[in-house]
Amino acid sequence: MKAKFVGTILRRARGGGRISLLALGLCFWFGNSARAAEPPLVRIAHGAFNEKVEALWTGVEQGFFRKHGVSVEVINIRSGPQTMAALASGDIHMAYTIPGSVLSAAAGGMDIAFFTGVVNRGDGDFVVAPAIRRGEDLKGKRVGVQSIGGGVWSMTMLALEHLGLEPTRDKILMMVVGDQAVLTQAMTTGNIDAAYVGYTFSTLLKEKGFRVLLDLGKAPIPYQGLSLATQRSYLKQNPQIVDSVVRAVVESIAFIQNPSHKEATIKSLMKNLRLKNVQEAESGYQALQWLYSLDIKPNLKGIQNMHRLLAMTNPKMKGVRSEDVIDEGPVQRVEKTAFYQDLVARAKR
Repeated sequence: MKAKFVGTILRRARGGGRISLLALGLCFWFGNSARAAEPPLVRIAHGAFNEKVEALWTGVEQGFFRKHGVSVEVINIRSGPQTMAALASGDIHMAYTIPGSVLSAAAGGMDIAFFTGVVNRGDGDFVVAPAIRRGEDLKGKRVGVQSIGGGVWSMTMLALEHLGLEPTRDKILMMVVGDQAVLTQAMTTGNIDAAYVGYTFSTLLKEKGFRVLLDLGKAPIPYQGLSLATQRSYLKQNPQIVDSVVRAVVESIAFIQNPSHKEATIKSLMKNLRLKNVQEAESGYQALQWLYSLDIKPNLKGIQNMHRLLAMTNPKMKGVRSEDVIDEGPVQRVEKTAFYQDLVARAKR
């Protein structure tokens, strides 16, 4: 409507042989007004392909990001290093990622920090071929991961460690295969013998006779899962945008954990994970009820545990402190708001 009105002003002014100051002033005002109405764009990239991304998908689909004053694009980038490269170049503004990627980027010189902890505990299943019954049976076998140092690799290494295994010593071949959908397919075709996958994909494998050797959600392993991170320069220059994203994510979590919104969440999981039926999405939905929490402060102990693992293979990790990749400022600001306190109060009813 505004564009048509501006066009009419210009045509009428031109018809008189000159553009009046009034016409120019009106065009300038309407143009600035239209631009001011557009919320700032925030591109958030993730490498995961599982139910844990639902807080971002819900934020977009239910309009929570726009409600809090930002326009968010959720972008899938397959690996942690590629995500960090995109963040460094400015192609994306934030990353929904894990400690391995952030710590590696910090060791490489990037000034980066987690500003929320969306998934603050371990989760998912370490699934093995039907013939494998114990951890010892994995010696000499093939284990699939998405990338070295990424989230799937992190959970895989923690699972192997919990089972008393060490890849080099036990001649376990770590194979870079692809995301969890690809890993699931590789399991069914026999190309790998074991893989870590989220509960949604684990359900598909269990239906085909595969075994869960370890449920990481039940194992006493400190872990920081998928969380939001960005460069510290962005945090300093855009505190209002960052706080808006935190508010929207918190509201998405509250929405997902409200039983009255189960149908909408199931539909979203099916669409975004390309699942065929409700049953396939049900396990992912149930997992989110205990994986997510309105307490979204980053988990320092979990980050330290991942730091320890990465230091085994990357000497540069010794120059990074886990505390240096955390900025609790945005969460602390949001927790003081009536908006946040009201969400917490309603969740307890």
